Amino acid sequence: MLIVFGSVYGLLVLVGLPALIFAHFGLRSENADLRVRLERLVKEFEALAREVAALRQDAPPQTPPQTSPQASPETPAEQAADAAALSPDSGPQVAPTDAAPDPLPMTVPETITAPETRREERQAEQAPPVAAAAKVPPSEPPSELASAPQGSGLADRLAVWLRENWTLALAALSLILGGLFMVQYGVEQGLLTPPLRVLGALVLGAALIAGGEVIRRRHGDSATPNLRHLPSTFSGAGTVVLFIAILSAHALYGLIGSVPALAGMAAVSVVAMLLGWLYGPVLSAIGLLGATAAPFFVGGSSDKAVLLYPYFAMVGLAGLGIDTFRRWAWVSGLALALPVGALGLLWMHAPDAPGLALAALALGVGAVLIPARSLRPVESGAMASQGASGTGTPAFPTWLAAAGVAQVSGAGLLLMLDAASPAGNGLGYALLLLVFAAVALGLARAPAFEDLAVFPAAAALVGLGLHAAQGGPLYRAFRAGIDRLPESPAPATVWWLAAGGAALSVIAFLRLARKARPDHRGLWALGAAVLLPATILVLEFLWAPGEVTGAYPWALAVMAGAGLMVALAERRAALGGETRGFETGLFAASALILIGLALFLVLTKTALTLALSAMMVAAVIIDRQRPMRPLGWLAQLGAAVIGYRLLVDPGIDWAIHGAGTLDVLLAHLGPLVAFAAMLVLARPERAALRALASSSLVTVTALAVTVALRRGLGSEGFETHWAQGLTATVWILAAFAQIWRLPHDPAQLRPLRIGFAVLMGLAACGAVAVMADDLGRTLVAGVGRVAGPPVLDSLALALLPLAVVLGAGAVLLGAPGRPGARWLRPGLGGLSVLGLGVWGWLEIRRLWRGPDLSLPGPSDGELYSYTLALLLASGLGLVLAVLTRSHALRRLAMAGVGLTVAKVFLIDMSGLSGLVRVASFVGLGLALAGLAWLDRAVSRIWERG
Repeated sequence: MLIVFGSVYGLLVLVGLPALIFAHFGLRSENADLRVRLERLVKEFEALAREVAALRQDAPPQTPPQTSPQASPETPAEQAADAAALSPDSGPQVAPTDAAPDPLPMTVPETITAPETRREERQAEQAPPVAAAAKVPPSEPPSELASAPQGSGLADRLAVWLRENWTLALAALSLILGGLFMVQYGVEQGLLTPPLRVLGALVLGAALIAGGEVIRRRHGDSATPNLRHLPSTFSGAGTVVLFIAILSAHALYGLIGSVPALAGMAAVSVVAMLLGWLYGPVLSAIGLLGATAAPFFVGGSSDKAVLLYPYFAMVGLAGLGIDTFRRWAWVSGLALALPVGALGLLWMHAPDAPGLALAALALGVGAVLIPARSLRPVESGAMASQGASGTGTPAFPTWLAAAGVAQVSGAGLLLMLDAASPAGNGLGYALLLLVFAAVALGLARAPAFEDLAVFPAAAALVGLGLHAAQGGPLYRAFRAGIDRLPESPAPATVWWLAAGGAALSVIAFLRLARKARPDHRGLWALGAAVLLPATILVLEFLWAPGEVTGAYPWALAVMAGAGLMVALAERRAALGGETRGFETGLFAASALILIGLALFLVLTKTALTLALSAMMVAAVIIDRQRPMRPLGWLAQLGAAVIGYRLLVDPGIDWAIHGAGTLDVLLAHLGPLVAFAAMLVLARPERAALRALASSSLVTVTALAVTVALRRGLGSEGFETHWAQGLTATVWILAAFAQIWRLPHDPAQLRPLRIGFAVLMGLAACGAVAVMADDLGRTLVAGVGRVAGPPVLDSLALALLPLAVVLGAGAVLLGAPGRPGARWLRPGLGGLSVLGLGVWGWLEIRRLWRGPDLSLPGPSDGELYSYTLALLLASGLGLVLAVLTRSHALRRLAMAGVGLTVAKVFLIDMSGLSGLVRVASFVGLGLALAGLAWLDRAVSRIWERG
């Protein structure tokens, strides 16, 4: 009894409940259709009444509303037929008449549409063949998802469809679960043998498909309101049940092997594709969702899960094949997104590197080729990168191809980072190389797919770096070669990885040689010139292959890469074209970079600096003979590398403590000669390069002087005020050199240049602080003494060069039109005057007190000397103001006069006595009179001029 009761209850749930739901849905659809027809008839009667009233008043007839292009005027007979379809209680009835038709046309407003009315059926029969062919199949109206407004998104359209057809979704789910639970119930109760359980599921799936097909052939999938999408629901559920049955036979019961199971699922995929061409998108959605989710419900052992990798690939390919002729678009997106997500979950549960690689590759190829229906797509229009940046609107196949290439590139990156064996890591790298080759060479006739090669190329470089950073299996196996026996060969891993980088560059060059579009040539030229050097640099800095293979073998491999770049440069020059110089320069620059890296591996610190200097000069010479702008960029890069080597690695500390005198001399003289040669040999139009050479010349000179001071004076002598003053002067010169280059640099490089200038200025400020501390201890505590003869002593060496450099900076860097001239000229000029004033004060103090500046109290002669010096400085300022016609300098000179007067009356009057006081005031009066006369003379001269 329990079994009978359970069976009856199951039939009620599986059959009765869906039947009630479908009946309810049919009543709702019929009611909505009747309401639309009634509203249309009411508006037609209102329009007819207005026109009749206008005729009775002998007024010009009103212009009938514009007829919708999808609706034609109805005759009274047609109106009567429509009205007869209404029930007697639901609206007015119009009886047919034999009278002549009304000459006034009956129009339907454009906003009223009835997709299921007989009027549209008549239009479909009368439509031309081209219009009829646009609907697939011709007898079926477009589905709600396909006919939704184009501006609405996929999520919005799907939400609208679910609100209208949620009962169908639940029905499909119930049918699918019914087949699944039937298999599970047999397992739990042991009522049937495993073959019979699988056979029952197959019969149920076939019955559902057959039932859906019978209904579709008689009534269509969406033409009859009461049965709309019901065939899709039955057939879609049946397809999923067939998938469940085959998976159960293999994964649960082991009745069939992997090959028969795979063949069976392939057959079901073909059936699903054929059904998808005949039905609407509902079946496709049900089939994709159910087929993707079925393996997670069926379960099974992990050793049988490997079969799911090709299974999910076939599910996705089937969905793409359905949509390639129906063009619903969202079905293709679903067909790609669901299997990709399922593959990710499967990888976390049962990782299998070959399975993931093949499945991702199949989905990627399908996403590119199936929508195009061609093995050599010719898709044109905007690229995916243009759509992402907002500069274009790519077609949907372009977005789908980009998603397919991105997912297979992601799979390759996942294998490089997450595979548990070196073979799996290598398979991921090989997969990325294969995808890059396929996109670059196989899609050469599809301009819209030009940028897709960025995905596998970037994934390969990122994968190499991250794999070494996280210590992956392939990296650990390679590094284990350090502990090998001397007679044992080194692991060949790094040679294969470097060969992969060379393959990337060669493939990109072959694509460039196939006459790429002019606006895309730069992308392929840059890729061909950069991919191999980038691969070698990643290997060098993260894998450290020289420690395993030895420095010389690895350096030879790098030189082989440089030889390949030279060969590509020669071949590019032979191709000709307007961009020959620029693109050939890219390859030449890459070759020089690899040569520099090879020298870095085998040469000493000094020899490497000299080699880099020679490479810079060679690049400038080649650019002078055959203009190649990238070689100018390489020279600038070489200057930056040399600066890094002189400052950081091996740096100043090596030059002071670790290197010999000859090494230091060569390490600094070599770059000085190179920068001077660049300044002379650079082409006249290379303004940025010439500015770089001049400023670098000054910077390296400053570094050389600093190192020479430190090595010659020792640590104690370097801390004196005069040594620190010279050091500050050197770094101020270096900062000025950076500022001088600002107008010649691109806008994006100026913040970096300003940053370097600020750092060098801070170094100069540090040296000035040490100098001020030493002078303070000399003045107060008498710790130090002034060295050298008067005027030409250590005070002059500390302050005069610094003041002169600041003054020159005020004149040159503060010239009108230069960046920051408004505040550089007064700021630097004020600092220069301050330095000269401090030097004059300390020098006069030294003349009267001797080398020991800490002796107490100024004498009368010292005070008089200060006054005389202020007067002379003010007079000199006025003379310079006349010569330069500078109002600022004139005001500064008169301020000096005022300061002199204040000093005499506030200090000298109380400190002087006798004839000295008389001489001081008499001299001051005469000097002031002379300065006043000179100031007036300056005013008259300027007024006349």
